Amino acid sequence: MTKIDETTRANRCLKVGTLVVSTEDGEPGRIVRVCTHRRNGVDAWSYLVETQYGREIWEAGELFVPEQN
Repeated sequence: MTKIDETTRANRCLKVGTLVVSTEDGEPGRIVRVCTHRRNGVDAWSYLVETQYGREIWEAGELFVPEQN
């Protein structure tokens, strides 16, 4: 069984408007809303993300929240 890392676990509870970056291609975007929930009905499986190219669906494990200074 694959062990879930802390980053993925934290990415399951992001707020609307949070700045995120895709691990796939480094594209930045902002969370619009949760797209699909995990079976527990609380945590997010995927998000609708607004990017400069439009809206895309990103899975929680395919993004990270950049450090804010």
